[in-house]
Amino acid sequence: MIKMKAGFKERAVKYLETVKTYNRIAGISKITRRYFAINGFDGVITSIGILAGNYIIKSGDYKNVIITGLAVIISLGVSGVWSAYNSESAERRKEVSDLEESTLYDLGETVIFRAQRFAAIVLAAVNGLSPVVTAFIPLSPFLFGSFININWCYWIGFGLAFIILFGIGLFLGKISRTSLVISGLKMLVAGGFCIGISMLLKFLK
Repeated sequence: MIKMKAGFKERAVKYLETVKTYNRIAGISKITRRYFAINGFDGVITSIGILAGNYIIKSGDYKNVIITGLAVIISLGVSGVWSAYNSESAERRKEVSDLEESTLYDLGETVIFRAQRFAAIVLAAVNGLSPVVTAFIPLSPFLFGSFININWCYWIGFGLAFIILFGIGLFLGKISRTSLVISGLKMLVAGGFCIGISMLLKFLK
């Protein structure tokens, strides 16, 4: 048992070192932050749109909100993974190909090739999962729709959405080393603008 634990620890340490090497070669962490912020923002804004649309038509069935929300979330996730993986794979294959041409050396199965392949997979996962998570959280109150009044589900959902937006703003403010509060407020303005424009749809009823 002790040998198994020691062996697992050694493999884990070795894997982490490999990931660090891949990150240095392919610049994964920097792009991951950008993907997380952009697509996390897209996810929560999409969720606000779902909530606002259902609120406007006075959808009183929490199941309808969950079903429509999950359908959109699934689409966001699939789109994010598919688009990022294909675009990143293409770009990174081009980088490897250009490097091969300049060095006149086959880089297939080298650490550079593996790093670029690993980067494409990680970035595709982040690109797909970040909007799924940020879109799902505001809709989560409706999972308890049989216990909570439907109006409370809407207001809690909007509240969670604005908390996420402010959190993304803080994250971006920290990265850019600007005012955290101002950066957070900018995200809140975007959410408020989305709700305001959505409410104009009332006149189409």
